[in-house]
Amino acid sequence: MHGVFNGYAIKNFILSPRHNSMAVFIYITLFLLIGPLLPGVSWFKLGDFTPDMVNYIHTIMIPFVFLLFIYSSELLNLLPFERKIVNIGTYPFLLISALGIAFYYPARFANIDYALQAIRDVWMIILAVIFLVSLILMPFHDREKFRKIWGAYTLLLVGTVSGIIASLMGVIYEYGFLFGFASVPWFNNYVIAWGGLNTFLGNLFTSHSHQMLPAVMGVIVALAAIYIGYEKLSSMKRGIVNVSLLISVFGVISMSYLYFISAFGTYSIPTLFISGTGGMNGLALDDSQTGLIGAGALISIAGLYYALSLKKPERLLQALEMYIWMATMAVMIGVGYSMEFNETYYGFGSPGTPPAGGAGYLYDQAFTNGHLLFAFFLMPLLAGILLVFIYFVREQNILKNIIVAFAGTGTTIGAFGVLVYTITLSWYVEATGLVLVVLAILLIAISSTKAMMEKRIDSGVK
Repeated sequence: MHGVFNGYAIKNFILSPRHNSMAVFIYITLFLLIGPLLPGVSWFKLGDFTPDMVNYIHTIMIPFVFLLFIYSSELLNLLPFERKIVNIGTYPFLLISALGIAFYYPARFANIDYALQAIRDVWMIILAVIFLVSLILMPFHDREKFRKIWGAYTLLLVGTVSGIIASLMGVIYEYGFLFGFASVPWFNNYVIAWGGLNTFLGNLFTSHSHQMLPAVMGVIVALAAIYIGYEKLSSMKRGIVNVSLLISVFGVISMSYLYFISAFGTYSIPTLFISGTGGMNGLALDDSQTGLIGAGALISIAGLYYALSLKKPERLLQALEMYIWMATMAVMIGVGYSMEFNETYYGFGSPGTPPAGGAGYLYDQAFTNGHLLFAFFLMPLLAGILLVFIYFVREQNILKNIIVAFAGTGTTIGAFGVLVYTITLSWYVEATGLVLVVLAILLIAISSTKAMMEKRIDSGVK
């Protein structure tokens, strides 16, 4: 009996994708709740995230990507070897991530923090490469499914490649920031040719941060389309989804190319439709390409709507998933693009007179902070967690309805709050929405844990 129990424990607490997903849910929820207590973590501060906030965001978002690996591997029934590699490392990975932020603050432990974060980041890149190889092999052992979901599959594939490239940029940036590149003469010569260390690190940081989240959002859209089951649609509706996702594919590829040549080279991303004093107004080319990722996702809804589940709780959660895409695009395009065409006033977040800056630079800084929190942090987080939650938890219908209410209301208020923040510099409306979103994620963790415990009890009875 003791040997049987040990075998059961290993299977359910180390190799079980369901239980491992729940563990990541709990981890993410814990850090969302304790975030305001951490030194230097201020959610609402005009302008870009501070280094402390960036470290905090990575502490949540990197395990979140780990969660997507677990989910994607099960959803697509990838190679058993790859699925075991991902699942068996869940608890050690979460421990390293937690220790990373614990050692981040005391200056005397800086080297330990660097080592832990390096292990975490390299671990993720290795997992991503293993996942990519398994993903490439998927059409060979399930050709019929690939034939029907080729659009979503292609978006998932290019999104994964883009994410790996962005991750490598982040690792190179961190190494250069801490140690420089003098110890790597051949690369250091390129860095000097590209404008010197500071210029290179600035370009690299921008490319990494701007590329990673759109790539992840593309992956989430692809996974949602596959989970919702658009392969069962009529050929015409399925074709609409596949073609619309190709728009997102083009957006991911073109975005990745632009950020790559601007990070590793001297390419300066141009502005489209230039107007105004000093040519300040206009749409940055990279923003137009990241916008294509979202545009493809929105068009795909025309077909995905007909594939929604007939069961009310699941249908509401799936509809909420697509609503998150719409709310995110409303902020990114509706507010963001409008500001780009009026930069003679906003001035890229800089004080002064155009073209050096604009009178409304504080409102530009408010949008920067507000949309980073909403569109680049909590919306991808919520969208991905929802997918995993629907897939692994088939019960808890009452809690699911409550989750939809909190998350849907929070998304709506949060999106409107970004606009209010941008216009008035008041962040309270957006904060109210984001609090509701965090509560929804907390309810997801509670519901998932409850379902997991009930499953264990049922198994024990049987």
